[in-house]
Amino acid sequence: MNSNNISQEHEQESQQIEWKWSWQDEYLKWLCGYANADGGTLYIGVNDDGYVVGIEDSRRMLEALPNKINNRLGIVASINIHKAYGAENIRYGATVPEDISSKLINKYVCGEISTGMLDNSDRLYRPLATIEGENKIWEMEDGTREYISISIIKYPFAVSCDGKYYKRSGSTLQELNGFELQNFLLERAGRTWDAVPIPNVKVSDLSKDALQAFRAKTVKSNRMTENEVNVSDELLLRNLKMFEGEYLTRAAILLFHPTPEQYVTGAYIKIGYFSLVGAFGEGAEPIEDLQYQDVVEGPLILQVDKTIDLIFTKYFKALVDYEGVQRTETNMLTRGIVRELLLNAINHKDYATGVPIQVSVYEDKIVIFNMGSWSKRVPTDERVYEKHESVPNNPKLADVSFRSGDVESWGRGFLKIKAECMTINAPLPAIDAENGGVSVCAHGCEQYMSLLRYGQYGQVGADGVWRNKEDANETGDKKPAIKTGDKKPPIKTGDKKTTKKTQMQQEKILEFMEQDKEYDIWDFCELLDLKESRVKEILKGLSDYIDPIGANRDRKYKKK
Repeated sequence: MNSNNISQEHEQESQQIEWKWSWQDEYLKWLCGYANADGGTLYIGVNDDGYVVGIEDSRRMLEALPNKINNRLGIVASINIHKAYGAENIRYGATVPEDISSKLINKYVCGEISTGMLDNSDRLYRPLATIEGENKIWEMEDGTREYISISIIKYPFAVSCDGKYYKRSGSTLQELNGFELQNFLLERAGRTWDAVPIPNVKVSDLSKDALQAFRAKTVKSNRMTENEVNVSDELLLRNLKMFEGEYLTRAAILLFHPTPEQYVTGAYIKIGYFSLVGAFGEGAEPIEDLQYQDVVEGPLILQVDKTIDLIFTKYFKALVDYEGVQRTETNMLTRGIVRELLLNAINHKDYATGVPIQVSVYEDKIVIFNMGSWSKRVPTDERVYEKHESVPNNPKLADVSFRSGDVESWGRGFLKIKAECMTINAPLPAIDAENGGVSVCAHGCEQYMSLLRYGQYGQVGADGVWRNKEDANETGDKKPAIKTGDKKPPIKTGDKKTTKKTQMQQEKILEFMEQDKEYDIWDFCELLDLKESRVKEILKGLSDYIDPIGANRDRKYKKK
């Protein structure tokens, strides 16, 4: 357990590393959080900026901590003692940034300043006296300071601290409650939410129409034969692994019960159409309000087709053009693209939350939202449109969707979306997988957007706005083409939804950013004094100027 090696560890305080000045028993919760996440290391005797401050009695702590951790958490930790000469910095090493080293508390830690060096009338005397009173430095006679590292591995079972469960999320500690705790315990037990059995539901309670629809779809897709499906309902469901012992699973209820909402809250799809209704004040952001909506209920296996039909008959407005004397109609997107996005939401949704899938349709885009986390093993940027792993949150639902021919396997659904987008010249849908949900936004294809903005004759678009198509490059209505090595053109837009205020905010971001330097979302939030959600909307208009790097909470931004 002992190690007297002096090590320079250039590590940032992150999801797996934490520094604490002194030990407190409440840090057992942090160790519990490490065990329930990806593991991590807690350093005792090191301040937040990485300076070693020492420990009063490291030997006593080394003897007491293993038993305390084992008794309270039921796990074993790797605990080591380290030595550093003076106030060494194990975070930055010898290259400590000036804004870190110049802090009053760090000057005190390094012995550069103390109350004994100041007159009590000095403006620094009182804050320094407070620091000295609350934060002790423990240094040995030979000038060395000891600190302890407590390393925890990721445990395959759920670890609790005093009967409560904690998990490290980003740089914060989260106590698990409600559906999050339920999902976590299922995951650690090697089970998924959709595999949990539901008592008091019989095969005869399920929808005959839904089961027959599945039989017809799976035979048509050649993923099951007629002999395999022309069996009793119970045998079919057992072959699909829809039983857990003698009970039907949640997956069976969702897919085939006529009213799954009785057993699973939020087991339906909401569709709404939103349009521009105005803005409050000059330069304010435009307001889009709900105009009409529908709710699609019933067996999940039937909800998809009903939703697709509703979207294309009631919500999408096909725009008319003529090729000679032949009338043509252009929809925003193809059925294939919308179907894949909708099925992705259904199979990856966290049904324990009770929040329905939400489909928001606008004149130029469709946004599909589902609660649930995006797998860390699947990227959310352009790489998702390359070959990747298939990691559904609800594998039993996904298996039935595959057998019915609704979805692809091996993570090929987004490849299919990419192929259809290329065929109709539509931008690839953008994925936002932060804040506990997944939102996918797909904009209209090139022909549709051209008719929407300029109409058949290049002046009045289907949205009723007069524009001159010939002047598109001057007004900025089209995004300027960017060639390698070109300077980025100024931000221009003729889109009525982009206000002058937003343009000014975008320009401020570009002026703030330095070449080859990475920034996170909080840098821009502080710059503009805005909330994270609003800054994300502003950044969407800078895709020609800024590259996103990484995914979710680790995402950074870099100037092109």
